[in-house]
Amino acid sequence: MNQQKITTGFVLIGAILFHTFFWKEKMGVNVLIFTTYILGTYFFIFNKKELSKEAVLTSIITLLMATMVLINNSILSMVMFAISFMSMVGFVHQKELKFFFYGPFQSLLHLETIPRSLFGKKDELEQTMGNWKRGLVYARITILPLIVLGVFYTLYYSANPKFANLSDQTWDLFFKYFHWNISFERILFFLFGLFIVGAAIWKTVIPHLTRLNNSHSETLFRKRRKRETPNLNPKMLLLKKEFQTAVLMMGMLNILLLLVNVIDVRFVWFDFEEQPAYSLKNYVHEGTYLLIASIMLAMSIIIYYFRGNLNFYSKNKTLQYFTYAWIFQNAILAYSVGMRNFRYIEYHGLAYKRIGVVIFLIAVIFGLITMFKKVQEQRSLYYLVNRNAWAVYILLCLASLVNWDVAITRYNILAETKRPLDIEFLTQGVSDKNLFLLKKYNDEIVKKLPPGYTQTTLNKFYNKKRKRIEEKKDKYTWLSWNYADFRNEQMLERY
Repeated sequence: MNQQKITTGFVLIGAILFHTFFWKEKMGVNVLIFTTYILGTYFFIFNKKELSKEAVLTSIITLLMATMVLINNSILSMVMFAISFMSMVGFVHQKELKFFFYGPFQSLLHLETIPRSLFGKKDELEQTMGNWKRGLVYARITILPLIVLGVFYTLYYSANPKFANLSDQTWDLFFKYFHWNISFERILFFLFGLFIVGAAIWKTVIPHLTRLNNSHSETLFRKRRKRETPNLNPKMLLLKKEFQTAVLMMGMLNILLLLVNVIDVRFVWFDFEEQPAYSLKNYVHEGTYLLIASIMLAMSIIIYYFRGNLNFYSKNKTLQYFTYAWIFQNAILAYSVGMRNFRYIEYHGLAYKRIGVVIFLIAVIFGLITMFKKVQEQRSLYYLVNRNAWAVYILLCLASLVNWDVAITRYNILAETKRPLDIEFLTQGVSDKNLFLLKKYNDEIVKKLPPGYTQTTLNKFYNKKRKRIEEKKDKYTWLSWNYADFRNEQMLERY
């Protein structure tokens, strides 16, 4: 049996498994089983020497994310699993790929090759199409009479109740013995699974994507090379003017950002004054927006000025030092935003956006480090984008290891915050996965309730969550099992 037939067999089995595992199910243990199957097929289809380190890394992370879907069952873990799965498929099929965005992009491009992989090579496809055309000639003889018969059957069914009743009994008897349960939606879902599994398993290389990757693969990991510029006075004058403009701009930006940082150090780091909840919220958000705008502006300016021969201008040390200072000041600004966010958490506890700010700040610090290296080592734009894309991807995967619904609930209940417990956020803003903790720490919650809330109010909130959990429990089979729901179901049995 040749390799093509073996691969096709894996695809068909995988499509059947996909339909069985995910039809009217939610993501749970089925994700881990399906991922294990796909990874298992790679051992039979691909040679280990064909796999790049990017393919191995994304495969490991995909398996880890599938495990996190089983354990945490959070939206973040599901999203990162989908991204990891697409990235894994892309890097497995084309070992030449290094740029992070090309992994998922290759997976999408691979979908267009599924029909060709399903029917074989071009000549086989043409032969198959020829057989179909000959088959249509013969089918035409029977199809037309069947259509006419169907039209008249519908008319008689609608006009004659006795005929309709006898017809219904006949069809019921037919389906009773054959147990057919086929629907158009299930056929579409099976075809969808076939495309997903086919894209994951069938070996395909996208030539134009490989060429695009190779066209700048050097610039991803090597330093920029000095361009040969003729020693012409007009060009040298333009380069000198551009250098002077860059120095002036970076100098003024440093002074401006220095004023902002001095104010933050004075009033955020050391003499922070207690503020109302709404003011403190805006204080954190405004600082985050300022940081985002500052980092985007910094990256744009650095990318623009540190390009071409300005990298190698003999007197550009002043510009480099100003750029290093600005990168350092942006790091101080990031720390100040982190302090504001910490104050917000100290007063009001954890929330999704506050955790998002922390994750964003970690990504910012890494981005500033890569910008520093870009200037110092004369790296390219592709280097900057690729390294930061990989960093954000890994950072979000690490973040998905934590069940934030549980972490937020536990911290807000047990921590000594300076504001009353936001019980509406815990019972309505956080997902139902925290119900077991709300019941476990009910006594602690009652002690920290804000005015106007009682145990009766809490029970109403609990019962809403409980009702939603019980409704979902009966909708799914063991394929949707996950630890987060199992933990809540155990609690429901105790109370």
